[in-house]
Amino acid sequence: MKKRKKADVGDPPMCNLIAMVDIMFLLLLFFMLGADMGQRELAELVLPKADQVKPDDKKEKTTDKYTTINVHHKYPGGGFSCPINESGGVCRESDHWMYAIRGREYTAADVLPRLEEEAAEAMETEIDPKAGQLLSGRKILIRADLAAPFGDVNKLIELCGKAKMYKIEVAAAQPPPDEMGK
Repeated sequence: MKKRKKADVGDPPMCNLIAMVDIMFLLLLFFMLGADMGQRELAELVLPKADQVKPDDKKEKTTDKYTTINVHHKYPGGGFSCPINESGGVCRESDHWMYAIRGREYTAADVLPRLEEEAAEAMETEIDPKAGQLLSGRKILIRADLAAPFGDVNKLIELCGKAKMYKIEVAAAQPPPDEMGK
């Protein structure tokens, strides 16, 4: 048997790079999985322009008590296509419009259970004296595409009411400064 040589005080220290690489991969994985996916909620939509716009408080939108719902047309692919929408027209087929909540798409038929789950996560503890029932403290931001049927937005507001959510905002784009004075 060979005996190991004892480290001398004058020997240079050695760095174990394999352990450092493992730690770097674990940190990378941690940050990728723990990253805020709030930007996925803000899909590319053409919002309608408003005459009067209240400045958006972006700090408040990042809290856990805020839910963004996007109303958008189905994306082409997977056997689906809409020639009207693809040519820049306004599609009024109700089954072509989707609701996106936290990056997942829902149809009008299956969005209510998801809204009830969102409401349950932020249910207030005190009964509202006017309503006589518990209401959710969850704030809702509805972002609808400019071409989205108004009936879909109206239906979504109605479904939020059924899910006991009453703090609802509807997003609009701020017009350019030159159009504000007109």
